[in-house]
Amino acid sequence: MRAKLGVAAGLTVLAAPLAMAEPITAMNWQRHLAIVEIRAIYREIKQVEGAGLLRKLEKQWPENCEPRSYEDTERVLYLDARGVVRSYHFGGGSEDSAVRRALYYDRDGRLRFVLIRAGAVNGTSLEHRVYLSKTGRRLWEVQTLLEGPGYTFPSRQWWEEDLVRDPRRAFDKKARCAGG
Repeated sequence: MRAKLGVAAGLTVLAAPLAMAEPITAMNWQRHLAIVEIRAIYREIKQVEGAGLLRKLEKQWPENCEPRSYEDTERVLYLDARGVVRSYHFGGGSEDSAVRRALYYDRDGRLRFVLIRAGAVNGTSLEHRVYLSKTGRRLWEVQTLLEGPGYTFPSRQWWEEDLVRDPRRAFDKKARCAGG
C-alpha cells in the first residue's frame, strides 16, 4: 500500500509542472494552476493587509495640486516584516477619467498580479486584471466592462508602465506637481 501511495505522490509532483505548462486559454484560465497560484498570493496579501500585519506607507498630494494627466495623486505601499513589498497602490486621473491600480507581489517581491479599476465621466466603469509568472511574463489578461459605453482605456493589453516592477522606486519617485 505504501508503494502505491509513493507512486501516486510522485505522479502528483510530476503532474504539477505539466499542468503549469498547459497553455492558458479562455476556457481554462480560471482553473489553470498558474492562475490559481496567483490568486492564492492575492488572497494571502489581502488577508494580512486587512489584519493590519503589514507596514503601510502613504503619500498623498493636496487637492490644490494640479497634476498632469494621470499622474499619481496618492501612493500606498505595504511591506512585510522583512521589508519586502507585498502590495503597491496608486491612482490618478484627468478631467474626464481616473485609474486606480493595485499591484501584488509574492514573498520574494516579484510582481504577480495587477488589478486595475478605471472609470470615466461617460459612465464607463471597468476592471482589468493582469496575471504574471514568477519571471514577470504576462500569463493572462482579462477586462470586465462593469457599466457604460466604454472609453479609450486599453482593452487587450494594459499599459506596461502601470506594471510596476520596482514599487519602492515608484513610491519614492518625486511627484512633478507637488515637489515630492
